[in-house]
Amino acid sequence: MFEVYEPMEDSFLLAEHVKKHSHGFVLDVGTGSGIQSIAASEKAKLVIGIDISRDAIKLARKNALKQNAKNIHFFESSLFDLFKKIQAKKQFKNNFLKKIKNKKIHGFLEKNILFDLIIFNPPYLPQDKGIEDKSIYGGIKGHETLERFLSEASEHLKENGKILIVFSSLTKKEKVDELLKDYCFEFRQIDEKKLFFETLLVYLIKKSGLLKILEKKGLKNIKKFARGHRGLLYKANLKKKKIVIKTKNPKSEAKGRIANEVKWIKILNKHNIGPKLLFSGMGYFAYEFIKGDFILDFIEKNKKQEGIKTIKNIFNQLYIMDKLKFDKEEMHHPLKHIIIDKKPVLIDFERCKITKKPKNITQFCQFLMSKNTKALLKQKGIKLNNDKIIKLAKTYKKEQTKENLNKILSILN
Repeated sequence: MFEVYEPMEDSFLLAEHVKKHSHGFVLDVGTGSGIQSIAASEKAKLVIGIDISRDAIKLARKNALKQNAKNIHFFESSLFDLFKKIQAKKQFKNNFLKKIKNKKIHGFLEKNILFDLIIFNPPYLPQDKGIEDKSIYGGIKGHETLERFLSEASEHLKENGKILIVFSSLTKKEKVDELLKDYCFEFRQIDEKKLFFETLLVYLIKKSGLLKILEKKGLKNIKKFARGHRGLLYKANLKKKKIVIKTKNPKSEAKGRIANEVKWIKILNKHNIGPKLLFSGMGYFAYEFIKGDFILDFIEKNKKQEGIKTIKNIFNQLYIMDKLKFDKEEMHHPLKHIIIDKKPVLIDFERCKITKKPKNITQFCQFLMSKNTKALLKQKGIKLNNDKIIKLAKTYKKEQTKENLNKILSILN
């Protein structure tokens, strides 16, 4: 059920800032009564208001006519769906444009549809049981509609464009902040209004420097999917390929980790080790997405021989690193440092360093002897004798040769 949202405190608060920031081409998402579109029309060259409700579009057109706002055009659309259809489906675009008589709006929709300002007063209240009203409820937790908007907004925003949103403290400010960071936006709170049972918050949002760089390289659907102690990982699409972008975690005090990792991945890629590096820049790099399981998950899901084959492959990669005098660190606890697809791929080289006595293989031996790993291997029929491993690891540590590595591999049965 769709109701037309009548202008209330949040609408009037947002409209004040819409008047200040409107210019060029403006999009009013979820236009409702059209209050934001009308406010934007005072300074904007062209305003498009969209809403999923046909009743809302009718009311918005009527209100705009009353205000003699002639530079506004309203269309029915669920968030950005209309523009995605225009850009992706040639027949739909041709049929749609035939209905548009206004030359200005026709010309804008015919080209790349990018806006200087996007406005959104989302339905932001957490769902009440038994009540259906999509004009006020943003999902079970209140932020779901806003998240869908943020996941698509950047593709329709000019490089230096801005977004204005208003939401309630009932939606949880911390969650909204987290979502904005997940989609690589910069933002600041520019206003608030305290009411009896909630506080209204107005945010001004723009693309981060990293987001601008990545979009110029053709990346789409950029979203954070993992956070480490020292790095942040974003997933994105490059043409039809999934890739990963790694950048520094702002909370980390470590310096130079990204540059260090890029340096070592470049070297290791020549030896078919590590994720395939695609490109890098100041403070970030991108590599091919690795679809697979972490090491213990892989061993648990697969048969004994597959597990042995994978462990031996890892040992051989670590031997190459030992010969390069390159110490990866953390191989005694590599639970999330190895992903197995068609073959095991080592990731996270941010702490790597040159050393006379690298510990890659000896640390991995420690990992295999650890309680949980050993129990899982035993369950799969791979029995390891700790005394033998310790003895062979000590021999290898003194003389890091292929012969001593093979002795370690020979006990994997």
